[in-house]
Amino acid sequence: MALASLNSSRALAYLTERGEDALYAVKGILGGSGSSRYLDTGEDKLAAVQAQLESSQDVERLEGLKRVVAMISKGRDATPYLASVFKLSSTTSLEIRKLVYIIVLRYAPAHPDLALLSINSFQRDLSDPNPLIRGMALRALIGIRLKVVSAIVLLAVSKATRDAHPYVRRIAAFALPTCYQLDDSQYDTLLAHLGTFLQDRSPLVLGPALLSFAELCPDYWTLLHRHFRKLCHALVDMDEWSQPTCAQVLVRYARANLPQPQPGVDVDPDLALLRSALANLLTHVNPAVVLAGVHAHVAVAHTSDMACVIPPLLRLLQGPPEVAYMAVLNVLALSESQADHFTPHLLHFLVGATDPAYLARLKIRVLVRLATEANASLLVQELVTYAQAAAESVATDSMTALGQVACRYDAIAPQALHLLMDVAQDPSLPSRTLSRAVQVLKTLLRVSSDAAAASIVARFALRLFVPLAQRGRSADAPRIRILLDPDSRAAVLWMLGQYCLAPLADETLLTCLVPDMLRCLVAHWAKEPQKVQCQALTLSAKAFVHLDSVGDTAIRTAVMVLHYELLSLGSSSADSDVRDRARFYSGLTRGLFQDDDLTEDTLPDDIQAYLASHRDLDRFRLPGVRLRRAQVQHVLFARDLSETSPLEQLTLASMSTDELASMSSVTDGVHLVGWRQAQLPPWSEPEARPPAIVRMPDPTSLKPHSSVSAQRPSGAWLEEKRSFGSDTVHGDGRHAERVVLEPCVTLSRTRAVPQASARYEDLDAFLEAESNASASDAASLDDPAAEDEEYVVDSSSSSGLDDDL
Repeated sequence: MALASLNSSRALAYLTERGEDALYAVKGILGGSGSSRYLDTGEDKLAAVQAQLESSQDVERLEGLKRVVAMISKGRDATPYLASVFKLSSTTSLEIRKLVYIIVLRYAPAHPDLALLSINSFQRDLSDPNPLIRGMALRALIGIRLKVVSAIVLLAVSKATRDAHPYVRRIAAFALPTCYQLDDSQYDTLLAHLGTFLQDRSPLVLGPALLSFAELCPDYWTLLHRHFRKLCHALVDMDEWSQPTCAQVLVRYARANLPQPQPGVDVDPDLALLRSALANLLTHVNPAVVLAGVHAHVAVAHTSDMACVIPPLLRLLQGPPEVAYMAVLNVLALSESQADHFTPHLLHFLVGATDPAYLARLKIRVLVRLATEANASLLVQELVTYAQAAAESVATDSMTALGQVACRYDAIAPQALHLLMDVAQDPSLPSRTLSRAVQVLKTLLRVSSDAAAASIVARFALRLFVPLAQRGRSADAPRIRILLDPDSRAAVLWMLGQYCLAPLADETLLTCLVPDMLRCLVAHWAKEPQKVQCQALTLSAKAFVHLDSVGDTAIRTAVMVLHYELLSLGSSSADSDVRDRARFYSGLTRGLFQDDDLTEDTLPDDIQAYLASHRDLDRFRLPGVRLRRAQVQHVLFARDLSETSPLEQLTLASMSTDELASMSSVTDGVHLVGWRQAQLPPWSEPEARPPAIVRMPDPTSLKPHSSVSAQRPSGAWLEEKRSFGSDTVHGDGRHAERVVLEPCVTLSRTRAVPQASARYEDLDAFLEAESNASASDAASLDDPAAEDEEYVVDSSSSSGLDDDL
């Protein structure tokens, strides 16, 4: 045993040592202790930043810039170093320039004067051979946001619209709304540039172009007519952050220019093309794209074609809580009109042990929405288990949901009452959850028999006061938990007054329990909260109006005296609600005293004097209409339809598609940026729709250039039809790039490696290639480049859409 333990210890030490060696090797490759060392912003480290930025060595400058970026990431002010940073904008190091541009983009809006010091450098970089530098320079120039440079910015954007690389054109497309903010008088010029970007053949440019369209002219459909089909084909290849807005724009176009789908009628070919493009978004890895695809499909499809959006929403339930919350919110909105589609998937919406409170509460609302008569019994058993949830909000909502399901299906009401009684007996139940259970019981008693209601009310009424709870119980019996929450105490008093004539053990609640309850209320009047005092007055008035059904004189006398005492206490209360209710019940029951057949000779002297004082008080009151006993009973026991039931707290207002798309349902009605673009127009009338011929594709934006297509084998464009990524930034073949990046256009991976390895045979070949590249720097930017062919639509693919023309 000792030898085995020694061997295992040696093995652990050996593996630990090898692991540390590997870790140090990785850190050495990445540079010291990794990027975390730049987050050390101590005073001694920051003191050397200025010297590093002013150094003549690129290594020192790079270290200083990384320190500045780390300061920005931690929220510290890097303003003292801006002057030194902006001076580095003309350096030849790509790494330094990238960090400089990052800092410029961060501080240019707040310090435009300092940013103007580098504007010449930005303009010079717009002609750099590297497209990455050209794009970053354009971004920095746009980020200055000064009206004095609006002309320079517009000129740079105009030049970038003809750039050979899609990355630069992409940034120029993003810049159009900013240019409009700087100078709105150039609106027509910006629309012309937008039309140029919409004619582009690269999905990298088409996505930002549609984003600018949504900002500049969201309803100018004439600009989109000839590009609609191309955009539908390109939607799947756009970057994931452009796809939601682009899908939104295409959906708004469809509702304004295409016929609404009808059941049993063939779908319009253009609308079918859009729905086919939207179907590809439902399988995306980005949850935002999936939800955008769901919203778009709901907006353009008929209600009978919603089955395809269910699997993507169920898949999102397995993601992070925030993503699952948005998915459940969409399910809740869709289930309002199409609950049958989600009912078979009820188990997916059961609350998990690790679900946060906001997600669990929303899932409970979905469970209530999807409840049917077939699954109601199992659902109430599931809901009652949530009463033990750690979050009180989840526990209380589960009790309310149980009551909603039980009220909807009367067959399970007895089961729900039994489960609620078991929950209420739990001594560890939080007070708020117990209070909500009592309030739900109050609502469910309406569907139960009088005998069952009397038994339930009696059990809860004994838990209001200690003397009542200990009556008839032995000293060693378990103690009963007293209800202390004002809401639960008020609910029990309401139930006791509403069912005071319910039979209980050959008697009624009025004769066996109400007198003692009124006596305890009078004794503890000053300790009761306002809500309980109001219900105590209501209980007293209801008991007083039913005294004609009581044969025992002692009980009738006790109830009458206690009633007048409660009215006297309520009339002198400092709370206006209690005082007004006491005066109302006093006037309501005033006329019933003469109808009483009590013989005063049989009453004690003190009681006779007490009743005489109230009779004298009535003589001084203004005369008014005195109601008969039946009329008073109708007033007190009529169902108050205006009373808000606690079960209504889980009822959601109807959510429109516009509210769901604009996120106003999540932000409590606060509209986020872009909410106007999320509003969907109504389906157009037939006389207002343009003919389908206006959507004929533009040949200039679909047909590949002859010189480029001649260099490509058939079908090569399919391999390059993809979104922008880190592998798409590369230099134009006509320029000599300072930094060689990974090329985007490759015919095949099997041919790319040998071609790259055999590119230069010796040093002379390399120098000759450099001289040839320098000689071609003067080539016009208007010439088409290979990158323009990242997305090409075969003109034959759209022939089926024009059969109706």
